[in-house]
Amino acid sequence: MNPKKPICIAAPVRRSGTTLLQRLLCSATNALIYGETCANDFQSMAGMYANKEPFMNHAKDWRNDQLKKVLNGEVNDWIPDLMPDIDYYLKSYKNIIQVLIDTYGGFAKEQGKEVWGMKFPEWNPASLKYLQELLPGTKIIYLHRNLSDCVRSAKRIEMLINESEINQFCHIWRQYTDYAREQITGENVLHVEYEKLIANPEEWIKAIEDFTGAKNIQASVLAVKVNTYSNDQRLKSNESYLQPAELTESEQELVAKYEKKSIES
Repeated sequence: MNPKKPICIAAPVRRSGTTLLQRLLCSATNALIYGETCANDFQSMAGMYANKEPFMNHAKDWRNDQLKKVLNGEVNDWIPDLMPDIDYYLKSYKNIIQVLIDTYGGFAKEQGKEVWGMKFPEWNPASLKYLQELLPGTKIIYLHRNLSDCVRSAKRIEMLINESEINQFCHIWRQYTDYAREQITGENVLHVEYEKLIANPEEWIKAIEDFTGAKNIQASVLAVKVNTYSNDQRLKSNESYLQPAELTESEQELVAKYEKKSIES
């Protein structure tokens, strides 16, 4: 079936608006963007391959020589970590990643959705960059959002309980934002500012359509606020939206410190 390579929607932290981008693309006539479980499959397998490839190749000749001896009947040696041929072994990991493409991309294509992908906020940008190198042709939409708004949204759903957790959240936001802007670049990358998307939807929807190949994205999606499941017990209405929390003065100062550092860097 040979499905296209995926589109990866990422952001420095959760509550950045990746679900909004997912919803926009899913509104297109030819696109299907999966969620975080599917994205985690790709991140996990790419991460495992990234860890194993240098480790296995470091002692490749020794491991392969040990295998040859055993196959020739020389079994009186210490062989608790006997393995298949290392190239054969590493190829299996690439094959698993290809199976994921065939599964998720193939299913989307069967539904008439040739443009497909997945979204994962707080996707480690180094892992994302490696996945792109491992799968040339993969496209990345990297979404940037005002840190204060991300923190307020995360605090509202009790993802962040205290200032220590807010500090860690802000640290990741700054670290991933800076890395992504410097390292996640090229013709197969589109950086999107959440605030600009909201302010100029026509311009940015066209840019997303041109970048992904998605057709007829429905701008009306932007008018519907969704940031939780409809059965969330914290909701006070039928809408799937929780108003962001207010930040204390000390929390505002903490967030401002990281926003200032990001600007200066």
